[in-house]
Amino acid sequence: MASLSFAALCVAGWLLSLWQHHALAWIGFALIFTLAGVARMCSAMALSKVQDVHHTSHVDTTPGFRTFLTGTSLSFRRFLLFSGLMHAAVLIAAPFFVLYMLRDLHLAYWSYGTWLAAGILGQLLTLGAWGRFADRFGNKALLSVTGFMVPFLPMCYLAGTNLPFLFCVNFLGGVTWGGLALALQNYVFDAVRPADRAKAVATYSTINALGWCVGALVGSWLVNLLPSQIAIGHFSLSLASNLPLVFFVSGALRLAVSGSLLGAFHEARAVEHAPFTQLVWELPLLKPLVHFLASPGK
Repeated sequence: MASLSFAALCVAGWLLSLWQHHALAWIGFALIFTLAGVARMCSAMALSKVQDVHHTSHVDTTPGFRTFLTGTSLSFRRFLLFSGLMHAAVLIAAPFFVLYMLRDLHLAYWSYGTWLAAGILGQLLTLGAWGRFADRFGNKALLSVTGFMVPFLPMCYLAGTNLPFLFCVNFLGGVTWGGLALALQNYVFDAVRPADRAKAVATYSTINALGWCVGALVGSWLVNLLPSQIAIGHFSLSLASNLPLVFFVSGALRLAVSGSLLGAFHEARAVEHAPFTQLVWELPLLKPLVHFLASPGK
């Protein structure tokens, strides 16, 4: 999936760039929308031939949302709070990256597509390593590591607008979000009984959706409130727009959520325990690099 997404973004960016400065720019959009529609129809046709997997039926002992949530562990409820607030903090910034890249930085479509593709490439290269990390140290450990990496990603956009820099930031974002998304999803499966997993996923998705809604509304409010220039004494910082400040606020709130809630819930299964410093050295890309630099003759 990540490989196909990466290829699709590159092709779409290239197609749009062919007509970007042409009077018939709508042709590029029509092409990629048509290709996307055809791909979805092919996907639906393929899914129609997939046979359902019938599981053993069981008596539903938790018919209501409130009853189900009350019956779960305190650790799981705190995890849901963490996930919902984290998604709210993320959505403060997420809708505005496309505006910042195209309207404020005036990126060509192929550049914007490459920026997006850098994030997918980061996921593609590290998802397997994140999976092995979670199997060994647990999904809570993976959340602890990536939960303190995610806040600094949007803050990086205050540091520069150079294209290679932007690509590197989004590549790191793909690496980090690949691990965080994997840990969030798998923690739900570990924290409840197999019979309750469907309800747990539905509850988790609902709370995340509420977080998205609140975050997007707060982000829209901040866009109309924050300035595009910072002046403190003799220090002055002029930005392409006020959106990097919105990104910074999003990062600060992510850090507050991680700092206050990551210690409030625990791993749901037996795993290998390790100090935080060891977990950092086990990070994808970092561990192979350290081994390479420590190898004799390198």
